[in-house]
Amino acid sequence: MRLRVLALAAGLALLSPAPLWAQEFSGRFLLETHDGKRVNDESFKGKVRMMAFGYTFCPDVCPTALSTMAAALEKLGSKADQVVPMFVTVDPKRDTQAQLKDYMSAFGPSFVGLTGTQQMTDAAAKAFRVRYEIHPPTSKDSDHYMVDHSAGIFIMDRDGRLVVKMGHLATADEVAERVARVVDGE
Repeated sequence: MRLRVLALAAGLALLSPAPLWAQEFSGRFLLETHDGKRVNDESFKGKVRMMAFGYTFCPDVCPTALSTMAAALEKLGSKADQVVPMFVTVDPKRDTQAQLKDYMSAFGPSFVGLTGTQQMTDAAAKAFRVRYEIHPPTSKDSDHYMVDHSAGIFIMDRDGRLVVKMGHLATADEVAERVARVVDGE
């Protein structure tokens, strides 16, 4: 009897929708690539996605997350061709397309930098439940300021559904293992 109850519970778990935390993320966006192409979440359909939010002037969290993503892609080998790594700026004032293009080149040719108007950025951040705050400049230089923001790596399946948000301290091995499972359809 106990075995039947466990089997029934396991079967129901397979049929249940995505966990509540994943349902809170719409994952929808309309932004522009660092090459000036307007894209949305549907533009990447068919590819597994890794996405991080931040800004190019970030002193630590962003370059670390993007380096982790780059190392994870290397570990994936040929499976990396099925993955698109993306970085969404939360600082569109400073992170122009040219700035993003230069920044993305440091992490690899497959990286896509995404920017847009402040309204587009706000909508994308809201869709991923990313919080950020742009602090006022501390000097007379109005382009010198810090931005606090949520950190982590979002992994989405080929249909753009959120699979997991990995913490910003996840290792390249952990990210690669999770992405490989998504590529394999698990």
